[in-house]
Amino acid sequence: MWQVWLIISGIFFVMEIMTIGFLVFWFALGALLTAIVSLFTDNIIIQTTVFVISSTVLMFLTKPLVKKLSCKDKVQTNAYSVIGKRGTVTREINVKKGLRTSKNW
Repeated sequence: MWQVWLIISGIFFVMEIMTIGFLVFWFALGALLTAIVSLFTDNIIIQTTVFVISSTVLMFLTKPLVKKLSCKDKVQTNAYSVIGKRGTVTREINVKKGLRTSKNW
């Protein structure tokens, strides 16, 4: 049965690579822990319980740590980097009818 849990863990790791969020990783680790437990017992209820509990505990205990480490100062790029900065207008600005204009250029 440990091979099944190893395959499940691999599927979760591939899903983690394909997604943006950092959530499926904990299920992959839970499946790895369950693969180790399955070497000692063939009871599927115990294995499933270990999977659910270990995934939940890993998620709630380590998620704040990962969030703290990954929330560094984000560098703004492209058009977002000029928001709030001052600029100099070098050419006449022709605004089409119906658009709002600002006098604070």
